[in-house]
Amino acid sequence: MTDHLAEELQIYIDEMEANRDPDDNEIEAYARECNRIQGDEDAVVARHAAERAKLDANRDKMLKGVENARKAIEYRWGQLVREKIFAKLSGKKARFVDTLFGRLGWRKTPAKTKRIFRDGCDKATALEWAKKNCPDAVNSRTSEAVIVGELPADCPQIWVEDVPAGDNFYWKPNKKQEKNDE
Repeated sequence: MTDHLAEELQIYIDEMEANRDPDDNEIEAYARECNRIQGDEDAVVARHAAERAKLDANRDKMLKGVENARKAIEYRWGQLVREKIFAKLSGKKARFVDTLFGRLGWRKTPAKTKRIFRDGCDKATALEWAKKNCPDAVNSRTSEAVIVGELPADCPQIWVEDVPAGDNFYWKPNKKQEKNDE
């Protein structure tokens, strides 16, 4: 029975070869190679995406560990260091202390007004409201967007919060390199 199938298949192949245009071999070869190359390119792009996803996940995991270490340092020494620096600077004009590893101190932050979206509202709903009620708050240079700072205080999509001036503690790493460090 397999001989009978092989004979039918050979007849079918011979008929296809008899009706084939001689230029089809080059056309088929070209198309086959283009298809193979496109498949290779797709595989490289897919592998790159998979590797990038793995790297991103690994980076996020490592950054989580770094953030936990930062929180532990802050919990262990933060308040103590702030009190010591405050005591060291009391009565002086300077607002920072330089160490070998960076600068620690306080920065004055000015008072400001924050405009915060209410629950259930976002820039799209604020944009629709601004188009009708406050067209000066609509920026349409490249695409339409709402300028939140231009919205009036009575806009129902936002609420205004006044943040008083204050002092923020900071640490700035020392970026200076000695000649021997290069």
